Amino acid sequence: MPGPVYVYGILPHCAPESHPGGLDIGTGVGGAPVNLLVAGDLAAIVSPVGGEPIARSRRNMLTHASVLERMMPRATVLPLRFGTVAPDQAALHACIAAHRGAFHEALHGIEGRVELGLKASWRKDRVFNDIVERDHTLRQMRDRLQTRPAAETYYERIELGRRVEAALADRRTSETAAIMAELLPLAEREAELRAHDDDMVLNRAFLVPRAAEAAFDAAVARIAERFADRLEFRYVGPVPAFNFVSLRADWLTSREGHAG
Repeated sequence: MPGPVYVYGILPHCAPESHPGGLDIGTGVGGAPVNLLVAGDLAAIVSPVGGEPIARSRRNMLTHASVLERMMPRATVLPLRFGTVAPDQAALHACIAAHRGAFHEALHGIEGRVELGLKASWRKDRVFNDIVERDHTLRQMRDRLQTRPAAETYYERIELGRRVEAALADRRTSETAAIMAELLPLAEREAELRAHDDDMVLNRAFLVPRAAEAAFDAAVARIAERFADRLEFRYVGPVPAFNFVSLRADWLTSREGHAG
């Protein structure tokens, strides 16, 4: 595999399934064959890089994650971020040797664990009506506005919207706390992720012991049923533990978009 090497992740070579002989990992980014490059007691999941830059496309990013997910049942996999490229095999070997301790420490931190993700968003019309119906003052304001021309009630409508937004913020805080109170005892770590829009109440990743995965699934199902009247949930996993691994090595370069 001469030339640059695309790196998906690192895993222990001591795992029986990590031996490259006869292991079919399939294809990776750009349709390139995926292989294992052994470096002592560690191995890197790699594929050759062509001359074209690697586009930061949804397809390529999903392929990157898919390669890691195919390896997860075989061994503990330390995921590297999309677009990670080693200049060549020699640089990759040198990097693994130089950072062996950090790689082992990171692998130990996720061994026997999986990442699970949960997003929750308002059922917007339902939560608005629920907040107004539960608050006598807001209900009166809404009812008065419904019987008067919009041109006469501009500032009152703004005030109603402001009060509803404040109530939504309070509701977001309380319902997030209720959800987290049920899930945190089952997780070792959690990471708060970026909210995609104003309707999103919660976006978290959880690092969960495999032994607790079924219990975590059951807890999410209970939560989804409990809040079904006002929240929509999206539950994903297990996925590579991207949100619980933070590594930087000097050889890492990016070939995303038009970067060289």
